[in-house]
Amino acid sequence: MAFKRLDSLLSSRIFLRAVALGVALLVWFYVAGDQGSEVNKTLRLRVDYRNASPGFSVTHSVRDVQVRIAANRRLFETLELEKLSCEVDLKGLESGKYRLPARVLLPPGVRLVSVSPEQVTVELVRLIEKVLPIRIAWEGAFPDDALIESLTLTPSEVTVRGREDVLSILTEALVTPKAGETISDAESLLDVKLKTDKGTEAPGEVDLYPREVRLQAVMVKDVERKEVPIVASVTGTPEIGYRIEETVVTPATVQIVGASSSLEMVESLQTRPVDVSGLAQDKTVEVDPVLPEGQRVKLLGPVKINVSLVVRPIDNGTGFMRLKLPVKLEGKSVYPSWKSVPSTVSVQVGSASGGSSLPTLEDSIVEVYVDVTNLVSKKIVVPVQVRVNSKEIRVLKVEPERVTLHAMNP
Repeated sequence: MAFKRLDSLLSSRIFLRAVALGVALLVWFYVAGDQGSEVNKTLRLRVDYRNASPGFSVTHSVRDVQVRIAANRRLFETLELEKLSCEVDLKGLESGKYRLPARVLLPPGVRLVSVSPEQVTVELVRLIEKVLPIRIAWEGAFPDDALIESLTLTPSEVTVRGREDVLSILTEALVTPKAGETISDAESLLDVKLKTDKGTEAPGEVDLYPREVRLQAVMVKDVERKEVPIVASVTGTPEIGYRIEETVVTPATVQIVGASSSLEMVESLQTRPVDVSGLAQDKTVEVDPVLPEGQRVKLLGPVKINVSLVVRPIDNGTGFMRLKLPVKLEGKSVYPSWKSVPSTVSVQVGSASGGSSLPTLEDSIVEVYVDVTNLVSKKIVVPVQVRVNSKEIRVLKVEPERVTLHAMNP
């Protein structure tokens, strides 16, 4: 009987409805509880570098960061992940390098678990402008009969803009026209190049305006040649008791080319000044000739001028003469070479007969020397010796009478 009643209860509609309701409640509680649990997600977010002061360039080490966030499962279903952002605040920062935190901006209900890296390196550099004049650097050489009347660059300068540290090393802007193509009188469109203080090309992050300029060259039409003498230009005063007896210029003449009207105004060319201050012996120097200003002329080919100066002591009729002579080294030594300090001495000579005039003093008539034979000390004071190769001259005084010798290592 009990089994019949249990079977009747289990098969009754009321019991089955109660069981169905219980199962439904269990399923509902399971689903609701699962949706309310917290889950984690890992994302990569682009870093936004914000609030940099106007006029600054921003260089950074990180473009994006890896972020791990946690939120309710149901919240994740409605969350627009692509709108999440990460920022680095640069407000108020001046030029320099900084380590700054990466800040992730999250909506309410979303928790930040981790961010990698937590800090990023940022460098701020001021952006500036700089105006540079344009220099013409010709490629190749002009023909001998080609002479430029005028050159016009439009514009004659350029404006560059970029990082302060980059622009500080920019020294010039230049164009490189080909000389052989310029003589046609046609206008040329040329690219502008920027050079650093080391002669290298400027970095690519520099803005340049304009990038091209126009070059208009006007050539002289009536070009002729003319040969003119060279005159040495000398400045300064030789050593007391000496004079410049002769000046020899080699070559003595040069050829110039130019407009016929300009050539008529040029009778000779001077050299750049040769300084003879304190000179007491013959000397030869190499100098450039100087073209007259304002005249449309040029030298025919590269020319260097040798100016040879013949220096002689002055005979003032007193029978005395002061010579400044180099100290020569004679004899054999254990050291390869020596240096004399001072390297010259003053020798006063007079007429051996006591007269008021001296014979012509040619080279090597009076010589000053020291003997280094058997000297072993690396620094030693030795007496100066004078050799006179004329019976008509006698030595009156030597200053200084001793010099210091320094042994020179090979």
